[in-house]
Amino acid sequence: MYYFDADNFSIRLKALRKATGLTQEQTAEKLNICLEHLSQMERGKGKPSLDLLVEMACYFHVSTDYLLLGVAHDPNVVRMELRNIAAQINDLANKL
Repeated sequence: MYYFDADNFSIRLKALRKATGLTQEQTAEKLNICLEHLSQMERGKGKPSLDLLVEMACYFHVSTDYLLLGVAHDPNVVRMELRNIAAQINDLANKL
């Protein structure tokens, strides 16, 4: 059974933003929302409206299913997840 989990949504949103190489400020501007709202969503404290959810899905080239539930049907989403994992590995390697 699927359900919306704000913490998991926040992880996906932050990972998508980082994979595009944008700051929170730049992403908020692109999505036409205030920085505080984006920050709250990335901390699991805020939720997007339906209109914003659609805007985010279009902007990041993912499905709303992926944003809300983590269900990836689109190969672009899988590619984005792999890039995010590679970036995390790279960050860890740089810290060594």
